[in-house]
Amino acid sequence: MNKKALLLFLFCCAFCLPILQAQQKDRPNIILIVADDLGYSDLGCYGGEIKTPNLDKMANKGLRLPNMYNAGMCVISRSSLLTGRWWPKTGYGIEKDPNIAQKLKALGYRTGLVGKWHLNGEPNDKGFDYFFGFLGGYSSYFEGSKDYRLNKEPFSGFGKDFYSTDAFSDHAIEFVKNKGNTNDQPFFLYLSYQAPHNPLQASKEEIMTYRGTYLKGWQAIRDARIKNQIKFGIIDAATPLPEFPKNLPDWDTLTPEQKDLEDLRMSVYAAMVERMDKGIGKLMQALEINDQAENTLILFMSDNGTDSFSVMDDVMLERGLLPGDVGSNYQPGTGWAYASVAPNRLYKISQHNGGVKTGAIAYWPKSIKKPGGLHKEQLHMVDVMPTILDLAGIVQKESRSSERLAGKSFVPLLKGKVFKRKSPLYFQFMDNRAIRTKKWSLAEVDGAGWELYNIKKDPLETNDLSKILPKTVDKLNTDWLHWWITESGETTYTPKSTSTSIHYTTQGDRGTGDKYTPSAMPGNLKAKYQKKP
Repeated sequence: MNKKALLLFLFCCAFCLPILQAQQKDRPNIILIVADDLGYSDLGCYGGEIKTPNLDKMANKGLRLPNMYNAGMCVISRSSLLTGRWWPKTGYGIEKDPNIAQKLKALGYRTGLVGKWHLNGEPNDKGFDYFFGFLGGYSSYFEGSKDYRLNKEPFSGFGKDFYSTDAFSDHAIEFVKNKGNTNDQPFFLYLSYQAPHNPLQASKEEIMTYRGTYLKGWQAIRDARIKNQIKFGIIDAATPLPEFPKNLPDWDTLTPEQKDLEDLRMSVYAAMVERMDKGIGKLMQALEINDQAENTLILFMSDNGTDSFSVMDDVMLERGLLPGDVGSNYQPGTGWAYASVAPNRLYKISQHNGGVKTGAIAYWPKSIKKPGGLHKEQLHMVDVMPTILDLAGIVQKESRSSERLAGKSFVPLLKGKVFKRKSPLYFQFMDNRAIRTKKWSLAEVDGAGWELYNIKKDPLETNDLSKILPKTVDKLNTDWLHWWITESGETTYTPKSTSTSIHYTTQGDRGTGDKYTPSAMPGNLKAKYQKKP
C-alpha cells in the first residue's frame, strides 16, 4: 500500500469509526411481550373492563395494531414469531431456521427469555444468553413445576409467596438492569407470560375485587366492550356483528349456582390479566430509572385467542377445588371466551378472527412521532422477526427464496410511513385453516368446509359467500393448498380432526359445535369466595 492509499485508509477509519459506534449505540433495545390465551378485547385500550392502566398507557403513548394476526395456537404462534417463517416449514422445535435471539446475539445483542418456552429443546441452546421459566405448555402459578429452569439448571425456589407472573416480571426487570459488558450493548428480551392461560389461579384478594362484576353475563360484557371499540375507532358502528353462537346458552337460562361459578371463573381470569399488567408497569419503571425507556421498542401481543374449553371442570369439582384455588385447573370456557374475543367470531385453535387476531401494541418513545395512533394494516407474527432484524441493521436478502423470511418488516409503520402488504396470510391447525388477502377471508372450522367473506365489507366474518362465489373459493383454495404443500413437504392436505383430541371439542358457532354447559357452584364451596354485603 502506497503512502497516499495508507493516508486515505486511515482517514476513512477515523471518519467512519465514530459513525459506526454511533450506529451501534443507536440500535434500540427490544422487548417482545407475549401474553398467553389473552382475548382480543381484554385490555382496556381494546375495549375491556379489566384494569390494565400500564398497557393502556403504552397504547396511548405508542400505537395500537388492531389487525395483528397470530396462528391460533401457542406452539405454532411461538414458532413463527421467533423464526419469521410459516410454522409447517419451521416445526415446533425451530431447529431448521435461525431465530431472533441467534441473529441478534451474533450482532452483539444480549439476549434473554423469561417465562414460557413451549418449543422443543432449551432456550440456552437456541441463542438465549439467559433463561428463567418453564419448558412446557403450562404450569401451576403458585407451585411451579419440574420443568422450571434458571438457565439450564433445574429451579425449585417456589416459596410460599411464589406467583409465576410476579416471578417473570421480577426476572425481566433484573435482566434489563444488567447492562452487560458495556453500557452501549443493546438487549433483546422475550418476556413470555403464561397469563391468562389455564390453570385459572390468582390471589383471593385480587379475585374478590372483580367478584360480582360478571354476574351481568357474557353477552352484556361483550356488548359493553364492542361499544368501547366503536368509540375508540377499532371497529365502525356500521360493521355487521356476528350472531350469538348456537352452541352457547343465553345467560338468563342459567341457574343462580351456574352464574355464581361463571362469575368466579371470569373474576379469576381478570385478576390474572391485571397482575400481568402490574408487572409490565414495574418493568416500564425500571426502564425509566435506567434511562433505557426512550430507545426501547416494546411489542405486546397474544399468542392466540381465548381458550373456549372447560375440560377439567368435573374433575376439579369432585376434588372440591374452585377457580383460583391452588391445585385447581380451570379454563375460561365458551361463555367468557365469547366475551373476550369481542367483536370477533370463534376462539383459540380456530383460524377465524377470534382465534388468530390479537390486540397488539407498539411502544417506542424515540421513534413513534404520532402517539395514540391506530394502524389497521394487516400484520402477522411472521413479520416480527424481519421487523426486529431491520431495526438491528439486517436487511432481508432477496437473492434466493430459501433465504427470505415469510414476513415483512413493518418498521416504516412504526416511523409513521406507509406499509403495504401484497402477499396473502396463511393459517392452519388440525382441521381449522384459512387464507386472507386484502379483500377476502377463506376460513374453515372443524373441517366443516370453506367459508368465504369479503372482509372489506364484512371484516368480522358474518356473511358466508362461499355458495355465491365458488370461483373465488376455488382460486383461494388453490393458493392455500399450494402454500401447504410447499411449506409442509406433504403431497396433499390430510387434516387431523379436533373431535378426536382429548384437549379440544368442536367449536362451530353455527350449530356444529359442542354445546357449552356451565358448571354450577356446589353449596358446600360457595362461602369460599363469597362477596361480603
